Amino acid sequence: MREFNYTKYDDLTVLSAKFDEFEYRKHSHEEYAIGVTLAGIQRYWLEGEMLNSTPGGIMLFHPEQLHDGCSGDKTGLEYVISYIPRQLFESISGRKDVLKFSSPIIYDRKMAENIVRMTRSIETGHGSLLISELIMDVINRAANTVDELQTPKNFKAVNRAVEIMYDNFEAPLKLDEICKEVQMSKYHFIRQFKAVKGLSPYQFFLGRRVEQAKKYLDDGKELYAVMLECGFYDLSHFNRQFKSVYGLTAHAYAKLLHKPC
Repeated sequence: MREFNYTKYDDLTVLSAKFDEFEYRKHSHEEYAIGVTLAGIQRYWLEGEMLNSTPGGIMLFHPEQLHDGCSGDKTGLEYVISYIPRQLFESISGRKDVLKFSSPIIYDRKMAENIVRMTRSIETGHGSLLISELIMDVINRAANTVDELQTPKNFKAVNRAVEIMYDNFEAPLKLDEICKEVQMSKYHFIRQFKAVKGLSPYQFFLGRRVEQAKKYLDDGKELYAVMLECGFYDLSHFNRQFKSVYGLTAHAYAKLLHKPC
């Protein structure tokens, strides 16, 4: 059993998923994510803790939060999740700082029903008037702490390295040049980068390539052009990397976006 259905509505993406043996690799998203477990157990690692969301559990992720995911038992897993751009979240909340959630999983029947209702409304092409209301409910219910963004040692150097990576998706990762720019030895830089981001520079770079590829596909760009523009020169490798984050190959995702209404 493996089913991943993505639907776009303006800048918001919703996913309905069912699977048993599939496992997401560790990754993060630029957006906020709000999901509901419908059946089974959603088991995932989040910031050093192993969590289990059971039916009715509302899963909350703030931007750049590293996590993975799998079915927690043999019966399989079913859930829905909405990926909400920071700009939309900020415009509705009136806050410009990153809001962290007081708990990664909460149980609130009415809110869970609203999340599912919003997802189904978007999937059927009716848009949704629930988005603003839902985001405010989540903020009032769970987003009651503000990320103070405490600056760890060498954060600025890692941040500069990330900027370089974002500017050079199509080229191979050139650690020597990055280390020269941030004035660190290669192995010291790798250790510091992983301490700040939770992933090695290569894993982070690969994840951002995949995320950028999804954005290009969302914009209607042709699959092979996206593959090359994001630095993938082999379709099977591109498909494998895309699937490890989004559950579908890049080819299947592109077909899904262009299926007849």
